[in-house]
Amino acid sequence: MSDMVKTFDKSLHISQDVIARIITNTVSEIDGVSRIAPVMKTPRQIWLKQENFGNIRIGLVDDVLSVTIGLILTGSAKAVQTAEEVQEKVKSAVQNMLGLTVAKVNVNVCGIESDAEKLS
Repeated sequence: MSDMVKTFDKSLHISQDVIARIITNTVSEIDGVSRIAPVMKTPRQIWLKQENFGNIRIGLVDDVLSVTIGLILTGSAKAVQTAEEVQEKVKSAVQNMLGLTVAKVNVNVCGIESDAEKLS
């Protein structure tokens, strides 16, 4: 008798919203970052009542991710140090939580917000 071999094709689909949420949560914990730069909601997001995660762009090719994040920094932040910390922590968080390879994390500083603006 021949042995029956069972094979299973496995696949995992991760929504870009999930990746964006991980990035948003990670960035919010970094000193010097006020918030992710806002962008206008698309008509599709309005119609489907989807959340807008701001200026985050995600590219995925063969399970390798590239991320671009637009940030608003606080007035006291050191831009280069803050951007490097964002790059390291976002890459680490996405790779640890999802097991995807992150090739690069681009950070665009879109503005600086004074502490008084942040409170209002």
